[in-house]
Amino acid sequence: MMFLEELALFIGRWHPLLVHLPIGMLILAFAMAVVDRYRKQLEYFSAIRFTLLLGSVAAIVACITGYFLSRNGGYEADVLGYHKWLGVAVAVISVVTFLLYRAPTHAKIWIQVLRSQRLMFLLIVVILVGVAGHFGGTLTHGEGYMKDVLPTALKSTLGIAPPKEGVFTLTNAQEAVVYQDIIQPILKQRCQSCHGEKKREGGLALHNQQAMLQGGDGGAVLVKGDTVKSELYARLVLPEGHEKRMPPSGRSPITMDQIKLISWWIAAGADFERKGKELPQSKEILTILTKLENGHQEETSLYAALPAAPPLPKDKIQAWQARGIKIMSIAADNNMVMVNAVNYAQFSNKDLEDLLAIKDNIVQLKIGRTAVTNAGMITVAKFPVLHRLHLEYTAVTDEGLLHLQRLKKVTYINLVGTKVTQQALIHLQKIPTLTHLYAFNTQLRETETGEGNSKIRVDTGNYVLPYLPSDSVIF
Repeated sequence: MMFLEELALFIGRWHPLLVHLPIGMLILAFAMAVVDRYRKQLEYFSAIRFTLLLGSVAAIVACITGYFLSRNGGYEADVLGYHKWLGVAVAVISVVTFLLYRAPTHAKIWIQVLRSQRLMFLLIVVILVGVAGHFGGTLTHGEGYMKDVLPTALKSTLGIAPPKEGVFTLTNAQEAVVYQDIIQPILKQRCQSCHGEKKREGGLALHNQQAMLQGGDGGAVLVKGDTVKSELYARLVLPEGHEKRMPPSGRSPITMDQIKLISWWIAAGADFERKGKELPQSKEILTILTKLENGHQEETSLYAALPAAPPLPKDKIQAWQARGIKIMSIAADNNMVMVNAVNYAQFSNKDLEDLLAIKDNIVQLKIGRTAVTNAGMITVAKFPVLHRLHLEYTAVTDEGLLHLQRLKKVTYINLVGTKVTQQALIHLQKIPTLTHLYAFNTQLRETETGEGNSKIRVDTGNYVLPYLPSDSVIF
């Protein structure tokens, strides 16, 4: 019995390949029939009949393999039903049409009447192929798989409104049950259209605790306390364009804030009952939770006024990824990214120069604990849309910060553990947009110089933050 079940699954896995054969053949038969209607030639008739034969057989085979595939589960029942029965209709009508092409001219009158409508039958087949294919695409890629990736200009012309995000807010993040009130709403927004109760791609559902712990066809996706081994997190931080990245291309991407919350929850033990106040919270997590309380869950709002970023070079991103430099999408419907070199301590000034290839895309640059020096700040100053800059525990000094005065968008700079002095504040006050400067374990103190930007909040710390595993994840 086990052998037969495994054989059925194996046969079913051929469906995505075989289903395209009848599509091409039946459309070709229809196209030749249209030409034949105006140019009566014997070779067209024979070609149509032969193509119909192949298309009909292929349609039957596609139905059989599709049936076996559907038994594996993981598909939304209504959509699956439409796709299945439309596919059966294609196979049946294709066979009928083929038989009409084989019927002799001296057949019974009712057969002759049907025979005269062969082109109409082929038209019906083509229409059914299109509709069945649409539902097949919905099963594979989710609802709105075509509409969602329309160019923005076309959406506007056609009057298609952008999808509304299901924004959730918290009254009190510290009293909220982290999984129920924070993590599950994120998964519902970003993941459950493909991994929910009705549809389980790869056998994975994320709609409740039991399903998450069960995992998918590839095994467990959640390892409590370990983000590195948790596939749920690892898939979220793969580079843009990677075939295994989640959510996949064409879907509304998960935000950096949401990724950080998932990482925080997993690293803290992935408990399904504990409240926010019961989990250790870094200052970054506390800030994100505060934004949720204020109804601002999307970090991307910081970048809404920026011009559309150019496309990202996939070959370069893959090369950076191989060296441990993370390039992560940070804004929906845009190509803005965060660059994180936490896993590549050898990151140097030369690497910064390489990143000039995407200087118009980088809004966050995390190069703390790397080998960058003052000379590298000349390159950083060339990043026109940079908002957040992490330089903690690097060799950068006051001399290097002088170059950063050219930055026009930066609001946050982290200098924790560097050799900067009070002169750094004098240099950085020339940046009109800068509001947050972190300088714990430095010689810099929070004092006014009387010059330049007076809105800078200097945080000199004197406290120790919990160091979460996610802060040094090696992907």
